[in-house]
Amino acid sequence: MSVANPPPPLGNDWKPWGERLNAFITTTRNKLQFYNSDSKATQDGIIMWDEAQDCPVVSKNGAWIRIKLDP
Repeated sequence: MSVANPPPPLGNDWKPWGERLNAFITTTRNKLQFYNSDSKATQDGIIMWDEAQDCPVVSKNGAWIRIKLDP
């Protein structure tokens, strides 16, 4: 399996590169993963969606912390 590499910036006009980079990221990266009871907080800073609580959660110190959303 080969690893996909993002497009390098070329020249002084960064707008086309930004558009190519955005296209690369949206086609090669996963959307937000769903949290479930088997999800392990192995690293700090992992963000997942908790469908049961209808909110995002973030991993910190081995635990999942709910991120409060404004209504």
